[in-house]
Order: sequence, then structure tokens, then C-alpha cells
Amino acid sequence: MEGRDGRNYTLGRGELHFDQYAPGTQTLTGERYLGNTPEFTTTSESEELEHFDSDHGVNDKDDSVTLSNTSSGSFTTDNINTENVAMFYLGSTQSLAQLAQAAVIDAARPVLRGRTYQLGTSAQRPAGVRNVNNVQIRKGAAPGTEVALTNNVEVDLDLGRIYIESDAPDIADGDLLTFTYDLVASTNTQIVSGTKEIEGALRFIAFNPKGGNRDYYWPRTKLSPNGDFALKSGDDWQTIPFNVEFLRKGSLEKVYINSRGVAVTTP
Repeated sequence: MEGRDGRNYTLGRGELHFDQYAPGTQTLTGERYLGNTPEFTTTSESEELEHFDSDHGVNDKDDSVTLSNTSSGSFTTDNINTENVAMFYLGSTQSLAQLAQAAVIDAARPVLRGRTYQLGTSAQRPAGVRNVNNVQIRKGAAPGTEVALTNNVEVDLDLGRIYIESDAPDIADGDLLTFTYDLVASTNTQIVSGTKEIEGALRFIAFNPKGGNRDYYWPRTKLSPNGDFALKSGDDWQTIPFNVEFLRKGSLEKVYINSRGVAVTTP
């Protein structure tokens, strides 16, 4: 609430909620809390066409008209969840199901000592498989000659990765190795980058420790990644930055700002 003298000194806090449109529409799908947002700013810029009276002496501006108004903003979130990461990469998420399978064979490949090799890479799964068991290695095409794992390789069963020891006694640079392994049934979430535009309604709900609360609602916004998403950030929390463009949706205005309602009692 503002004071009697109209002053309202405010320390801003609040939540951001995004209601992404259904693909190819402007149909709302339900608001999602974006998580903690350390920063959220809005900007408005106008372009003016000025008119000057130039008939006498110094040109005097005697009129102006607004040609355009652009509203935008930016925010960062330190909520590094699946949906926010997908939005940063303009992509989508999907659940990958891996069925249990025995004796999967990767085609023979030439290897170098001191290098790591990912199991199960393919056009369908470029990043490879995870959660494997019973790894066997043979020289040449299957069946080939079996190579002992001890002293030759390090196997990461969870990530499906094989490191060839730099001093492996039974493996030489350029040897063709065939990897055989079992797949363990599992699921994981995969984010795939894309080029889709992210549009929807944005709501800011104020929770100011000082100053009156005003809640903001933008019926149509476009989000886009803005700046660095540091996957390694030293001793700092990771943050994801976004730009916001505030647009018109049909006959609606760009923004609606509401104070908190006051209940009216009927005597």
C-alpha cells in the first residue's frame, strides 16, 4: 500500500509463471512456475517523429507523434530443470526407453590407446547408450579374439563408456575392436535442441518485503535465450538467461497491472 503522501519505496521480489501456447496456436496450456529468478527487468522504447517550426529564426519543436513503441525485458533463473534448459536451446524433451537386451554388438572400430569410446552410438541415438553390463572386447570383427579387460581398459557401466589404457599390453593403436554388451532396462530424459519459437503468457506475482505489491500479466510474450549458460561456473550457481519480447494478442493490451484486491464488505 502507498503511504498517505503517495510514496511507495519498494524492494522488488516475486515469482514468474509462464503459460506456453500449444504448438502452432495461441491456446494457453497452463502456467508453469519458472523457479527462482534473481533478476527480471522490463524496458520500453518509443520512436518519435518530431516537427519543427522553421519559418522564423531558431527552429522550435512544436509537435511530435509517437511512431512506434517496443516493449521488452530479460530475466535469469537459477532453476536448472528440464523445461528451462529445453527453452534455452529452443528445443524439446523426450523420454527415452531402453529395453533390456543381451549380447548387443557394436561394429568393429579402429582404436587408439589413451582414448575413450562411447557404446551404442547411432543415427537414432547419437549420444549412445547407458546402463550396460557384461562387456566383452574382441580384436577384429566378431567373434574375433577376446581381450582381457584387466590392464587393458576401464569400463563405465553407467555411462556406457570404455577407456583404452595408454599402456594397454594387448591393444595396439589402430587395432580393430568389437564391443559386445548387455543393455539394462532403463529410462532417461533427453533434450534435443531446435529452432522453435517459444510464445505464451507471462505472469509476475509480487511478494515485496517492502512496498506495495502489484501483479503483472502479459497475454503474449516471446522468450529467447540471451547470453551465457555456464555449464561450469566455478563457485557460482548456474543461471539461465532469457530475453522477453512483449507483443499484442488480438485486441488485448500488452500488459495488465493489478494491485491486490481489497474485499468489499456489505453492511
